[in-house]
Amino acid sequence: MARIASPSTWPEWQSEILTTQGPKLAAPGDVVQGRARLLGFEVNGRSDIEEADDEDFFEDVIVGVRMRIRYTVAPNGTGTVIGHQLQADLPAGPAGKVLSLFLARRLRRMQRELLERLRDQTQRDQAGELDPS
Repeated sequence: MARIASPSTWPEWQSEILTTQGPKLAAPGDVVQGRARLLGFEVNGRSDIEEADDEDFFEDVIVGVRMRIRYTVAPNGTGTVIGHQLQADLPAGPAGKVLSLFLARRLRRMQRELLERLRDQTQRDQAGELDPS
């Protein structure tokens, strides 16, 4: 959870995020700002942290579209399970429906990629190869 709650690490495991500015460790009420690339466009982004503890991290994100993102971390018998839920407010109207088709596909791929990168980096952290701070 330390890696998830550390905004400085977000560009390392979320390929769309280019830069972040915020606290070292995000807590409820904190705001993280930065730049992201979404569908080929660079945009300013903002994340309002609503929940952050050892098992749950929830943020309300505006980065071109509004997304509510929740990460969960739970130990199991052989390690740890990282969960990720993303709910996006996709554009409406005829042009919005076309854009939403591409955006929804990209968001699904983004979720898969970020979980793989987060898993790999967390495994290296636990092996002592990286410092999550």
